[in-house]
Amino acid sequence: MSKQSEPKEPTQSVRVRIAGDEYTIRGTGGSEHIKRMAKIVDSYLSPVVQRHPNLPRNRASILALMNMAHDLDSQKRENQELMGLVAEVEK
Repeated sequence: MSKQSEPKEPTQSVRVRIAGDEYTIRGTGGSEHIKRMAKIVDSYLSPVVQRHPNLPRNRASILALMNMAHDLDSQKRENQELMGLVAEVEK
């Protein structure tokens, strides 16, 4: 018997604005999810572009990604600490 694959979520195209530029983003998860992700990206990229208007967009993107990676790493460490506290309480 052949294994049937699970139905895939439909792909949608959504127009978003990131750091003043418009993009058409294709993805799954619904248009609201795509818009929410674009807002997060914009919240990191726009300040870098505003602070360094002559910086090429690819370099500004790298700085924004470094800021995002820092925040993600901080959140992961905080989550690990909280999970450790939960484990202690559950003993």
